[in-house]
This record gives sequence, structure tokens and C-alpha cells, in this order.
Amino acid sequence: MEQSFKEADQAREELTESMSNSVAANCDLLHHGLVSAKGLETTTEMYRHMLGQLLRHSSGEVRAQVLQSFNRSMEKFWPRKAGHDAQGNQPD
Repeated sequence: MEQSFKEADQAREELTESMSNSVAANCDLLHHGLVSAKGLETTTEMYRHMLGQLLRHSSGEVRAQVLQSFNRSMEKFWPRKAGHDAQGNQPD
């Protein structure tokens, strides 16, 4: 029985990973389709609106997850300069 639980957990992990990869690929296709159809400016405005709505969501958990994801993206695409803290100050 313990083996079947392990197998079920493994299958769940594989399904989750597969779904995540599929969602990521679809997001890329959606983004490129939106930019092609409406242009970068309109697509960026849509993302801004969506982010604002998510950050105002009634669920604190949703807001926290969105903010955490946003902060990770900021660090990925605009990393802090070495020697600066979160407020942009250099150490003394």
C-alpha cells in the first residue's frame, strides 16, 4: 500500500510538472499572439491592468503570491546593483 502511495505521489508530481510546462508554453504563445495582433503598447497596458487587479484581489493569499511572483520577476529582469539594499542605498 505504501508503494502505491509513492507511485501516486510520483504520478501527481509528473502531471503537475507537465501541466506547468504546458501552461508556460501557452503563455508564450498567448503573449506573442497579443503582441502581433494588438502591439506591444496595448499588450503592456493589458498586463498593467491585470497586475493591478490581482494586487487588489480580495484574497490576501492571492495578493501575497502575486507580489512574491512580481518581486522574483523584478530580480530576474532588473537585478539590484551589487552593494545596494532593497531601497537602493549603498552600505556605509
